[in-house]
Amino acid sequence: MSRVASHSIRLAAIVGGLAAIAACTTPPPPPPPSPPPPVERVPVRPLPPSQASYVMAIPRVGADGLRQTVNVGISDDEKVWHFRSAWNVAALNCLDPRYQPVLDGYSDYIKTHGRSLKRVNDRIEALYRKDASTKRAGIMARETQMTMVYNYFALPPARGGFCDAALDVANRYLADTSIDPATFATANFSAMEQPFETFYRAYEEYERASAAWDAQYGARYGASQPGYVAVQKARGGYIPQPGISDPATLTTNAQINETKVVDPDTGAEIPVVPVNTTSQSVPVVQPIPNDAGENDTPQD
Repeated sequence: MSRVASHSIRLAAIVGGLAAIAACTTPPPPPPPSPPPPVERVPVRPLPPSQASYVMAIPRVGADGLRQTVNVGISDDEKVWHFRSAWNVAALNCLDPRYQPVLDGYSDYIKTHGRSLKRVNDRIEALYRKDASTKRAGIMARETQMTMVYNYFALPPARGGFCDAALDVANRYLADTSIDPATFATANFSAMEQPFETFYRAYEEYERASAAWDAQYGARYGASQPGYVAVQKARGGYIPQPGISDPATLTTNAQINETKVVDPDTGAEIPVVPVNTTSQSVPVVQPIPNDAGENDTPQD
């Protein structure tokens, strides 16, 4: 056999062996499928603090840096009476057994210092009569003002902090009941107001956060969120306001059964609004996309 023939046979054997090996080798697996597109994680629309209404026209901070509430720009006598009114609201609404000193302190305050408080009230009423066209008009103006004061301090979402503040005030009073009532009122008035300022700041943060959610997710997911729906319905309609509106309209707690107690000194009605400050009843609904199309876009 020639050298050329021998080389050809050897090459053919090598090629045949490689082909046999290739036939026995498992083919590589197909490439893995492409990962699914990431699922958009849509957060729940921000909730208002302390079961507050989804929509509320809270008092804003004015150019003078003061929040424009019913307690701004009042006289020293009015500050004493507003303090007494705030304590009255707390005595009627802070019903947990641990708040018993609130009622005890208030009862002693108006009994022990009744004459001094009456003089304050008489001076305020005299001013209302002076500014009114008739005695009846003066009485009605005072009742209207005091109704605003009582409604303001009965704000349900601020109840927890308000009752705690009233308890501190009552304990300070019970430690020394021989104080001057006007001096005590002036010194402790800010303590009664602070829980409301705390709530308003929290509500302003809710307004900013919920507006951002509405802008990003509202058109597609808003229909599933009670707060978004409430905002759309409120546009151009009635928006409740602390101090002006009935306190029961300023909360999402549907179980409120409000009653009224008449103030014997002013004739104004004091709201009694039982709320549970230990639980959160605002509904939390997972956002669901609405594929109805252009009809989902909020109308301005």
